[in-house]
Order: sequence, then structure tokens, then C-alpha cells
Amino acid sequence: MVREVTFDWVRLRPGNGKTTRFWTDNWSPYGKLLDYLNARTTGRMGIDLKATLHSIYQQGRWALPPARSEEHVLLQVHLSTITLDDSTDYYEWVVDGIKWKKYHTGVIYNRLKVHDTLVPWHSSVWNKGGIPKHSFITWLFVLDRCPTKARILSWGLTTSPNCLLCNNHLESRDHLLFDCPFSWSIWEPITRRCNLPSLGQALRSWSGSFLQIQQLQGTVISKKLTRLAWQSVIYFVWQERNHRLHRNQFRPATSILSMIDATIRNRASSLRSVNTRTSSQLLQLWLSTST
Repeated sequence: MVREVTFDWVRLRPGNGKTTRFWTDNWSPYGKLLDYLNARTTGRMGIDLKATLHSIYQQGRWALPPARSEEHVLLQVHLSTITLDDSTDYYEWVVDGIKWKKYHTGVIYNRLKVHDTLVPWHSSVWNKGGIPKHSFITWLFVLDRCPTKARILSWGLTTSPNCLLCNNHLESRDHLLFDCPFSWSIWEPITRRCNLPSLGQALRSWSGSFLQIQQLQGTVISKKLTRLAWQSVIYFVWQERNHRLHRNQFRPATSILSMIDATIRNRASSLRSVNTRTSSQLLQLWLSTST
């Protein structure tokens, strides 16, 4: 499949023609000649399937039989523009009309990737300056793909349904974020630091908090900081849950809040090498809300 898709992008430019296969390589503007000339059914004009351009170039001329179709004529016209020499054949990438003598992963990836319409929450999850592992975990929660106990039970596996953070309710995404008393004790102070409007119990529900993150108001810096803090809470709540499950380690909410605070400070500082102004504004805004 990939070979078929990329065939037209990889062009073989003849030098001496010794490695350029006449029938199957992409050396002419007509692609694979075996298909272009319909040679599988009409015959190969006496030219061996494995023949190279070098083998049919004799004394400065192309040893081809008389043209029998319009396609043959066009091919012979193209061949008249090619003169083999002593240089080696070489490959080049031609993508969207642009030639590349070296392979560029980014160019090919973007060409192969199916570009669907962006989901409305795209910038809330994937944003410049975010912490990649935090964004990834957030993305899994948005899709409800993290292996919470509710999901594990839905797979037919046996496990205790109780939330590992509060031990009182079924552990699901919506409970963990942020109906659980433990996770709320982490998220609630962060909402105050980020100056998020309470709107009743909206911030304590997954759907309500996620909607507010998508509809943030304020400056670019304040929105960037709020998204960074929101994703950090999600990441560390999930990390704490996993520590309790796999390591039997328990940390109080105050310790997790301290880790979130340090993480945001470090992230803001790390952006100094990229954008000094953004780094300074993020750090100043975050420190101004500390108690």
C-alpha cells in the first residue's frame, strides 16, 4: 500500500542508466512503463523485463522498435531528450511539484496523513508550550480511553469497582475528574489560582470543566497558564491513582499541589530559551496567584 502511494514521489534520474530499470522504475514522466504501455498484454517490444536503460542505449542512440501507438511516440520523444553519460543514477523525491534530493520525514508524513476537520477542543489539548506527556494523558481522558475501573469492568474483567482515591464510588473518568473528593481538593485550589468562574458545580464535573477550558476568556498568557494547570492536575491525579494501584504509595493532596506548582514553574522557566517574554509573563502570573 505505502509502496503504491509513494511510487510517484520517488524519481530515478538516469546517469549511466545501469541501475534504472526500463519497465518498472519511475524514471519517465509516464511512471511505470509496464502499465503505461500496457506491456503485460500487448507485449514488451522485445525488451527484457529486467532491461536497464544502459542496455538499450547503444552507440549514443536508443535501440527501440518503431512506435506502434501514441504512447510509444510520446515515450520516444521523451527518450530523445535523455543522453546517458558516465555519472551514476540517483534518486530524488518529488512531492507536490517540489524536488528533494534527501528524504524529509515531515514532508512525507504530512502528505500521507489524512487531514480531517479539527475537533473543537483541539487547542485545549494540543497547544504550543504544553507538556507533551500531560497533553497525551489529557487527550486519552477526552476520548475516555484511560483504563479506569469502569472501563476495565466493561471489558468483562474482574476488579474492585471502588475509586482508588476516595474508595467510595465507581472509578470512572467523570468521577475522577472531578467528582471525587480527593481530586476536587486538588482541582479546586487550582481553579481559584486560575480565576475560573465557579458557576455552581460546573467545575466539579468533567463536562462542565472541559467546556470552560474550551471557552476560556482573557489574555493569551492567562489562557495558556490555565490550560497548563488543568492538564497538570489531570496528569498528577492519574499518576496518584496509578501509584496507589501499582506501588501501594499514597500521597496527600497538599503534596500533589506542591508538585503541580513546581511543574508549572519549571515549565514556564524552560520556555525562556524559546520566548523570553512568554516565559516571564507565565511565571509572573503564576507566582502572583500563590498564597
